[in-house]
Amino acid sequence: MTAILGMMSGTSGDGIDGALVNFYEDNKFELLWHDNFDFSREVREHIRKLMKSASSEDCAQAGSFMAELYYNAVASFRESHREKIDYLAVHGQTIWHAPECVTIAGKSVCGTFQAMNSSWLAEKAGISVISDFRSRDLAVGGQGAPLVPFADLRFFGGIPGDTIALNIGGIANLTEIRHTKNSDASATGTNLPFVKNAFDTGPGNMLMDALIQKITNGMESYDNNGIIASKGKTDKKLLEELLSDDYFARKPPKSTGREKFGIAFLEDILKNKFSGSNYPDLMSTLLDLTVFSIADALEKHVFPSGEISQIILAGGGAYNSELILRLTEKVKKHCKICLSDDFGIPVSAREAMAFAALGEAFLKKIKSNIPAATGAHKQVVLGVFTP
Repeated sequence: MTAILGMMSGTSGDGIDGALVNFYEDNKFELLWHDNFDFSREVREHIRKLMKSASSEDCAQAGSFMAELYYNAVASFRESHREKIDYLAVHGQTIWHAPECVTIAGKSVCGTFQAMNSSWLAEKAGISVISDFRSRDLAVGGQGAPLVPFADLRFFGGIPGDTIALNIGGIANLTEIRHTKNSDASATGTNLPFVKNAFDTGPGNMLMDALIQKITNGMESYDNNGIIASKGKTDKKLLEELLSDDYFARKPPKSTGREKFGIAFLEDILKNKFSGSNYPDLMSTLLDLTVFSIADALEKHVFPSGEISQIILAGGGAYNSELILRLTEKVKKHCKICLSDDFGIPVSAREAMAFAALGEAFLKKIKSNIPAATGAHKQVVLGVFTP
């Protein structure tokens, strides 16, 4: 048995989610607990500065800054939970994600920056750390994202019927899990799950969170339960213009983040596209941007391959009842929407659990990137070990 604490700070930059998972030799797993460590307003503002306008000095300090926060989270979790932790599997904080190659001084390069000084964290926490899960996939031609499909297959692959695992965090991403028969299984009729498709559909909560932070001067960090959006009326012309962005037209594999749908994207809307000051209308429009882009991705890239039994929803968007209401209306002719809680994976723990699963895969030298998701030309072991 190996106990791995998966830790994730998402594109919202508002805190760290942690999930301690026991992994057993028979491939079974057990979630022992999940918890969260909220960032202060000062920390959130510094992380947003790193994402928007980091200097060289900021970049040099960012890894140790995030390692200190992760250590604080580990210390907080240890005060509340007494179970032994064998390893930390950490994502760090994504500052910039640039998977598309560009030419610099004659060299074709791409990159991704998850701020995390794993040596600093291992030394402070006294626990070995597994980190830097994206880089190896980039090295074999992948996008370095999404990474969670491996864990989705592990956690949801045993559910009968073809399934979509949908996570709505700062960015929305989906994993399409289908079943097939291989030559070894055909004699017994066993259906084997596999990931047919996985990609980022576009913004999840990111733009809505940015708007509420702007209009409340940072006092509020999200539209609680979609209340503001529910009071607004979607600007259909603006929604159509936003949906014309070239990201939505691209075919998978594809990934995106704050560099595309972050503060600059919202500021452009406020400056050049949205006239007036009716923020509930804009909030409703941004919510529909998330809903419509998810539904459109399903119509174009999933449903043509066959019907889906259910969409299993996780992430912060699972707490937004207005979002769920509108998304349900868009997909009800195809399938039902369930929460991951119904299958033993708490909606707020899914991504942290995913990194625990990636950590276990590293320890077992299991190749955990999925080329159908990232576009890599081969499977590789993901992660770097810091004892």
